[in-house]
Amino acid sequence: MPEPADRFTRLRAFEKALYHCATCNYCAVAVWQERGIDGVCATLQAHSPAASYSGKGYLATARALLEGEPLDLTTVAERAFACTTCGNCEAVCPIGMPPTAAVKALRAELVEQDRAPTDAVAVRDAVLTGQNPWGFAAAQGADWQFGLVPHPQPDLWLLPGCAAVHRQPGEARAAAQLLTVIGHDVAWPQHTVCCGAPLAALGFEQAETQQARAFADTVPANVPMAVLGGDCLAHLSAADTAPHSVLQLLHAALHDGRLAVAPRGDSPPPQVVAVQDSCHLSKPHHGLEPLDAPRLLREVLAVLGCEVAQNTAAPRHAVCCGAAGGMAQLHENAARRMAAACLAGAERYGAEALITASPLCGGHLALTAAGQLPVYGICEFIAAHYAVAGPEE
Repeated sequence: MPEPADRFTRLRAFEKALYHCATCNYCAVAVWQERGIDGVCATLQAHSPAASYSGKGYLATARALLEGEPLDLTTVAERAFACTTCGNCEAVCPIGMPPTAAVKALRAELVEQDRAPTDAVAVRDAVLTGQNPWGFAAAQGADWQFGLVPHPQPDLWLLPGCAAVHRQPGEARAAAQLLTVIGHDVAWPQHTVCCGAPLAALGFEQAETQQARAFADTVPANVPMAVLGGDCLAHLSAADTAPHSVLQLLHAALHDGRLAVAPRGDSPPPQVVAVQDSCHLSKPHHGLEPLDAPRLLREVLAVLGCEVAQNTAAPRHAVCCGAAGGMAQLHENAARRMAAACLAGAERYGAEALITASPLCGGHLALTAAGQLPVYGICEFIAAHYAVAGPEE
């Protein structure tokens, strides 16, 4: 029996686009050598090569549901919740199709109909109870700040994000210290409260609204926010909170003289590094394209005297490392394969370390690398290999 089309009202917003897909396969198998593109979709490369897992596949699924085709919703959910939501398919689409936005809407429809996979529901529960999607105890979210003292009258409120405090605590700690050196009076929440980005990515709209209210209670009024994670930054920017990016603040300080760096003799920096461009910070779908994070990260590394190894012709098309969209929680093995592919690429370029501006990516890549290739957030990279001085030193 056909599915009633009115059960999928969120997909109506994309109805016109659903009939304009040219099935050109750019979102699946694009190869554009001069732009450094050889494959687009991490899910197709590392999870399943079936077309139903691609951008064009998600658009076709949405169209079929709106037309009332009797699709098996368990199968639809398995595919919809295997997307990293990186936005790469949208970045390469020559006619501007929105498959990533459509799959997010599809997830919300499936959640509303109690069709979300069990593992996705477990992520929701982990966020609501432990304030992170990995199931770590909430209290562990304060470990990164041991020995640091927040300023009692801050002019900058640092939000490291749950990915940093639980998966890359060295990046959270280094960010607080560097921002202080630059001249900011920095404070942060004593207990990390998730901003709701993981819930939004998985389509749990009601839970995300609940979480957003809890998060808002932790943010002081009239104090500018600085955010580490690209996922948090994209989510909060969409909510009109206009936070600053720590990467942007760091870049500005290095270029206007408020932060001076010199290589440490006891721990000299690698000369050749690779970068992992966060999808949230570089793909147009996430709304942060004006920030131009790939350029900022490369310019910071240039000031540090590091050569970026890989082709940088089209960083906005970099293939996802598998950390986002719930992939790492719902399909751990596939997510590890995605991360391993990124790490192998960095090693092929002759990189001595991999640098990212996203703790979500950094924590995931470091776990997969298991020490074989050093993986740093940009702040902890500076803390590990450079002596720093601020404007008054």
